[in-house]
Amino acid sequence: MSIAVLDRAFSILEVLARTRRALTLAELAEEARLPKPTVHRILKSLRDLGYVAQNDRGGSYELSDRLASLHEYGRDEAVRAKALPLMQELHVAFDETVNLGLLEGIYVRYAHVIETTQPLRWIVKPGARDPFQTTALGRAIVANLPAEQQTRVVTKACAALPSRGRKAARAALEQELAATLQRGFALEEEETVAGVACVALSLAFLGEPLAAVSVSVPVHRLSSRQRTDMIATLLSTREARVPSA
Repeated sequence: MSIAVLDRAFSILEVLARTRRALTLAELAEEARLPKPTVHRILKSLRDLGYVAQNDRGGSYELSDRLASLHEYGRDEAVRAKALPLMQELHVAFDETVNLGLLEGIYVRYAHVIETTQPLRWIVKPGARDPFQTTALGRAIVANLPAEQQTRVVTKACAALPSRGRKAARAALEQELAATLQRGFALEEEETVAGVACVALSLAFLGEPLAAVSVSVPVHRLSSRQRTDMIATLLSTREARVPSA
């Protein structure tokens, strides 16, 4: 990304911070003294990243809570504070490893982990990264992204694959993301780590569309009933936290 684009992006953010109100595209272009097409492209990227919110399709723009959290707490701390009650609830319910993951480009970074107390465990350290498409965490996040943003992430991820079989791999990934969105959770079994399966849930319902939590279980402990119970618990805890209309 060129320095000029960064300069323009920060100019737009500074206008929103200075005015302290939602602004239309035309108002932002006038205040930032930039062409409307340029402002529109930058706003689209900032919105996809979660740093700018748009009131309605084609409506005005304002700074998001995520941008404020960078200053007040740091991104990891802010997301962790929202996710921790859910993570602790899942840990108490199943005594299996519970992970918090954040989407960064085409990777998922583990931001926080609560380990199982059982002797056989999968140990992952905060800061480790995996390609999003091989993880339940990554699939849960990307499946719930806006269509255009999802397409960009999938395109970048698939570009790193060998050319032979790339088209089929992309089709399979898109099919899995569609299924994940429809059922409301993501599944993965021995695709990231041999002998380990994961069930994951996007944290978009907590205002964190680039984050997810997962429960990781050695496959020999994951019976059909255990899997069903985990899925039911994930979905019910999400429903309990979704604000009433």
